[in-house]
Amino acid sequence: MHFSAVERKFQPIILEWFEQDHVKEFYYGEGLQNTLNNLELYCQGINHNGKYAFDYWIACLGDEPFGFLMTSLFETSEDTETPWYIPGKLTYTLDLLIGPQKFLGKGLAHKMIQAFIGDKFPQADYFLIDPAQDNPRAIHVYKKAGFQPVGEFTPDYDPRPHLMMRLEVKALYAS
Repeated sequence: MHFSAVERKFQPIILEWFEQDHVKEFYYGEGLQNTLNNLELYCQGINHNGKYAFDYWIACLGDEPFGFLMTSLFETSEDTETPWYIPGKLTYTLDLLIGPQKFLGKGLAHKMIQAFIGDKFPQADYFLIDPAQDNPRAIHVYKKAGFQPVGEFTPDYDPRPHLMMRLEVKALYAS
C-alpha cells in the first residue's frame, strides 16, 4: 500500500468513484460539489479554496488505485472554536473513500488510514473525522483505526447528526 498526492492523471478515476452507489450515499449535494470544485483546483496546483486548504491523496495497492483521502490542517478561530480541538496540537481533518467496489469488505479501510497517517503525517498530534451517526460501517472502521468519539454535532451542510471522532497519532505507534 502506498500513497501519493493526487495528480491530474488520477482525476478521471476519482470522478468515476464518485458515481459509484456506495460512494454517492455519502457524497452528494453541496458537499460533493465543493469537493469536486476543490479537486479541480488542486489538480491545477491550487490547494486553497475559500476557508480551508485541502490536500488530496490517492491510495494504491501495487499499481492499482483504490482509495481517495482528503486532509486539511485544522486551525481554530473565534468562529470555529470547538470542544474537540486541543490548542497547540497539530491537528488535521480526514475524509476518505474506497472507490472500486471490489475492494469493499476486505478490511482495507482501517489499514489504509493507519498506513496513510504513519507515512504522510507522523508529526501530527491528532486527526479528526466526522461520520454521520447513521453510518455505522464508517464508525466501526474509524474505531478500528484508532479514532475515539469525542462529541456530537449537526453540520450546516447535512441535517443528520454526526459523530466527531479523534485519533491520537502517537497511539498508533504505542501498540
